[in-house]
Amino acid sequence: MDGDSDFGADPAAGLDPDTWVWLPGVDYAAGWRAARREADGLNAMLAACGVQRAQLRAVADTDALGGPVVRLEGVAEGWLRLEELLCLAAYVRRELA
Repeated sequence: MDGDSDFGADPAAGLDPDTWVWLPGVDYAAGWRAARREADGLNAMLAACGVQRAQLRAVADTDALGGPVVRLEGVAEGWLRLEELLCLAAYVRRELA
């Protein structure tokens, strides 16, 4: 439901009927909107840390029951940048503890 396909992944690669069969009466749009708000916030934080959207980004989605889901998608360079940022954050936490 996210509509983002910038990374060119095979859309059928991870098809699981429990994640794509829509149930009658479930408000998937509300779950997606909630996930989108969180994904936008995470993307803003990633950008503030110097991570380019083409490398790593948060994508809004929903689960089988319409609950909000945020996925991280990226290329190797983006994941390496995230690893650097997490290592830095862990180091700073130890310094403050």
